[in-house]
This record gives sequence, C-alpha cells and structure tokens, in this order.
Amino acid sequence: MVQESLRSKAETFHKLHTDPKLLVLPNAWDVASAMILAEAGFPAIASTSAGVAFSRGFPDGEAISRDEMLDEVAKMTARVDIPVTADLEAGYGPSPEDVAETVRRAIDAGAVGANIEDGTKDGDEPLFDFALGVERIQAGREAADQAGIPFVINARTDGFIRVGRDAAVLDDAIKRANAYHQAGARSLFIPGVADGQTIGRLAADIGGPINILAGPKTPPVADLEALGVARLSVGGSIARAAYTLARQAAEELRDLGTYRYTEDTYSNRQLNKLLGPDD
Repeated sequence: MVQESLRSKAETFHKLHTDPKLLVLPNAWDVASAMILAEAGFPAIASTSAGVAFSRGFPDGEAISRDEMLDEVAKMTARVDIPVTADLEAGYGPSPEDVAETVRRAIDAGAVGANIEDGTKDGDEPLFDFALGVERIQAGREAADQAGIPFVINARTDGFIRVGRDAAVLDDAIKRANAYHQAGARSLFIPGVADGQTIGRLAADIGGPINILAGPKTPPVADLEALGVARLSVGGSIARAAYTLARQAAEELRDLGTYRYTEDTYSNRQLNKLLGPDD
C-alpha cells in the first residue's frame, strides 16, 4: 500500500512537468516549513539541501551526510500528502553506484524525485567528466526503474555557477542537459541563469522540461512560462529569508529594545494546530 501510494504521487509529480502551466516548487528545510508550503496550496514541494544543512549547523555542499539529509526528507514526506522531491546535491559520491544508492535511499524516504548535480569540489575540474555525468544519471534511472517508481531525476548542470557565462558554457549546458535527458532524467536543471534570452535559448534547444532557479533578477513566473520553462524552484531562498528575519529581529531587540518583529507572525496556537495531530 505504501509503495502504491508513492507510485501514484510520483506519477502525479511527473505529469506536472508536462502541464502547460509552469510548476512552481517552493523548497522546505524542515517539517514545519514543508507543512506551511503544502498548506499554501502548491501541488508539490521540494527540499533544499542548503536549508536542511543550515538548520543542522552545517554549510551547504554535502557537508551534511546523506543519512542526515534523507532523515529530514523522510520526516517531511511523512507529514505532507503532496509529492516531495529532494535536493540531494551531487548524489553523495562520484560514482554511478553512489548515485544509484542515493536514489534508492530517496525512494525509501518517500521522495518522488531528486536533484543530482554534475558539479565537483575540484577547482581544476569543476564539472564531472561528460561521460561520467551521463553514466551517473543512467545509474539513478535504473535504480528508480528497478524500484518500480516513475521517479523524476532533476539532472542539474552547474556550468553557469562553476565555470562561467560565455557561449561555450551555454553550449555545454545544452549538450549535457540533452544527454542527461536521454540517460533518463525527466527534468533538466540549469541554475545561474536569469536573463530571458539565455533562458529562451535553453528552453528551445533542450529536448526535455527545464528547471530554472529563482533569484532577485529572475523573470516573473508568467514570463518564464512564456519562454517555455517547465519548472521553477527557489532553492534555499525561503530558508535564508527566515534566517534574515531572525537577524533583523535580533538587531531590533539589541539596538532599539522594541518588538516590531513580532507583528504579523504565526502564533503558537496556529503552529500547534498546523503541527499537532489531526482531529
């Protein structure tokens, strides 16, 4: 019954990538944020690797273990009824089998999709070798198929945030995204782009649904939809906004001795109701 429910959620999530309406995915970092985002009416949500890491006292970038990351994902999936896709960074290891194991573990945690990056921690080789990058996505796809789940691998190529922004990087991003799509990725994630011309080129030249990361200069959802973008995620930005509010509240309390930060916030009663057992 649990597997059948997960399969149904995965099918729903996959279909959202082919809907004419752009899929907006807000990113949660704990159970409370996941439930708040689900209550807001989104059809699916994502986790943020950065936000989960920050909440547990780690920097972003696989400083937190796979076990800890998936523990938080499992807590989210247990408390919301909508599909949850997990940001699983670079798959927690360089080999195809590392990615396959991460996908298997994500499915066990109740996720219906996962981000898998091709960025490395090697300054001299900032992206995985092209062939290895493809093999890693293929391994993840095979692991999901063996589990019988139409899992959405969101293959992320990191050239724009790790290499540069010139024409060669754009061409490589398109090449990699198309190869990852052929290898079994059902969504192609290109972070680090915000101008409409580049986004339009990516949407036109990549043969599968593309995911853009929201930021201060990203075009509005309606414009992205018109450009052909299928999916928008916000990464760790909501988590960072929450931490920014904590800093601002601390500064107000320290410098002014006032409490305006308490205005228009959740009450204990509201959060107790949200997080408490169903009646």
